[in-house]
Amino acid sequence: MADALKIRWGSVVDILFQDARMVVQVFLVSAGYLVARSLQSKKIISPLSMILRRYLRLLPSYGVALVLTVLAAKLMRHPIDSFALQQGSESWLPSEPSWLKFIGHLFFLQNILQIDALTVGVWYVAIDLQLFITTIVILWALNAIRAKNFLYAHYFVFSALCVSSFWFFNLKPDLDDYAVYFFGAYGLGLLAFWASEQRLALGVFIFTLTLALGSFVYEPRARVLIAVVSSICFYFSTRLKSSETFTSKGKFIHLLSNSSYALFLNHFAVIIMLSGIWFYLKLQSEEIAWFFIAVGCVLSFVHSLFLYQYLEKPLVGLLMRVMKQMHQMHQGHQINKVERVIKSG
Repeated sequence: MADALKIRWGSVVDILFQDARMVVQVFLVSAGYLVARSLQSKKIISPLSMILRRYLRLLPSYGVALVLTVLAAKLMRHPIDSFALQQGSESWLPSEPSWLKFIGHLFFLQNILQIDALTVGVWYVAIDLQLFITTIVILWALNAIRAKNFLYAHYFVFSALCVSSFWFFNLKPDLDDYAVYFFGAYGLGLLAFWASEQRLALGVFIFTLTLALGSFVYEPRARVLIAVVSSICFYFSTRLKSSETFTSKGKFIHLLSNSSYALFLNHFAVIIMLSGIWFYLKLQSEEIAWFFIAVGCVLSFVHSLFLYQYLEKPLVGLLMRVMKQMHQMHQGHQINKVERVIKSG
């Protein structure tokens, strides 16, 4: 389809292939911002519990996406690979699945273990989990060791991580399988929220933004500039009041927001199916290419809404309830143990 459109829309196709991925920087900043906001009411950081909850929230849509993409690739591999062979190019489909690959993906280790991805987007989910784990462990460690005079030490620690990422780690492409490569954007999101809550954090945020812009001047990278602008937008967004029109549409926007994770992971299966049909029917028309793209967008949104409502939401709810029950059972066991010790004493 891209080849059919490239004749008249070459610059648009090039932008979508090369530059549209820069939106990932917005994902990273927003992820950091939302994590900081979710931690606002947490008085105690329980790293193992919080990391497990995060993992279980990510897993259902992630697992469904793996299965659906593997099935779609299996169904459409022949027409897509045949066309690639005729053109003398490599197939863009994921490689054949194996149990090792699936297990590696299940624990979000495919990048670190250098395992071929079974679908697109999984690398970002793995990085997001790495960033979350890093954030939670650092906050927990600081809470454990800091004295009263260092209540705001985390501002400076995360600022230092941001700056080191922009000036050092982000300049090394070999590190893009690890959280340190992306921590600049993620950390700006964290600091943007804290800056909206505390004056000291605002000063640290401005200082970090200045050094981030300095790293852009030193080694121009569009991703750095996008991260900086995005974090500033998130900071000022806290000062906006939602209009009545926005509030009336809030439920629909909230639904789209909640289903966006399923959309991000599962749209690739839709692309594979439509591409297989395109190659099987040997279509070449620009008009039909636009039609297929429109159909793909609609199907992806409907598909993601369905998956969120009837698979992701119930499964996440079930996993959270099981985890809560296990936690309550563990607490009950600990209380009984203490009572037995007291009685025996």
